[in-house]
Amino acid sequence: MARKIRDARECPKDWSPLRKESRQSHLQTVEVDVCPTCQGIFLDKKEIRTLTGSSSLNKLLTKYLGLDSDSQLVCPNCGGLMDGEDAGDVRVDVCLDCKGVWLDAGELERLGAIDDAEFREFTPDKIEEILKAKEIKHEERRKAIRTLFRGLRRL
Repeated sequence: MARKIRDARECPKDWSPLRKESRQSHLQTVEVDVCPTCQGIFLDKKEIRTLTGSSSLNKLLTKYLGLDSDSQLVCPNCGGLMDGEDAGDVRVDVCLDCKGVWLDAGELERLGAIDDAEFREFTPDKIEEILKAKEIKHEERRKAIRTLFRGLRRL
C-alpha cells in the first residue's frame, strides 16, 4: 500500500528541515532536498539517473535494492523504512516504499565516478535476496488473486 507523501521533509539523520536546491546535470537542472546541517541529499525516484546519467545505477537502486530493511532511517518523502545497501563502494539508503534515495555528503559525486558496469554485478547473497523477494511478491499476488476470485464466487 502506498504511503502518503509528507508535506515537510526532514533529514533522516538529524531531523533538520530539508531545503530545496537546484543541481545541474549534463541533461537538465534538478531540484533536490538537501540537509543544511549534514549536507546529505534526498533524491526522489529516478532523479539519480538524471543527475548521474547512469541507467544501471537507477535500475539497481529502484529495482534491486530496498528489498528489506536493515536501517534505522525513515524516508523523508513518505515516512517508510529505508534499506541500507551498497552501490559500488558507496553505502546508500533506499526507501522500501517510494524508492527514494538518501545519500550522505559527497556520495552523489562518488556514485557518479563509479563505472556503470559495477552496478550490474551482484554478490551471491544479493542474488539470493532478490530471488527471495520476487518469490514473496509472487506469492502475495497469488493470495490476492485467490481472495478476489473467492469474493467473486460469492456474488
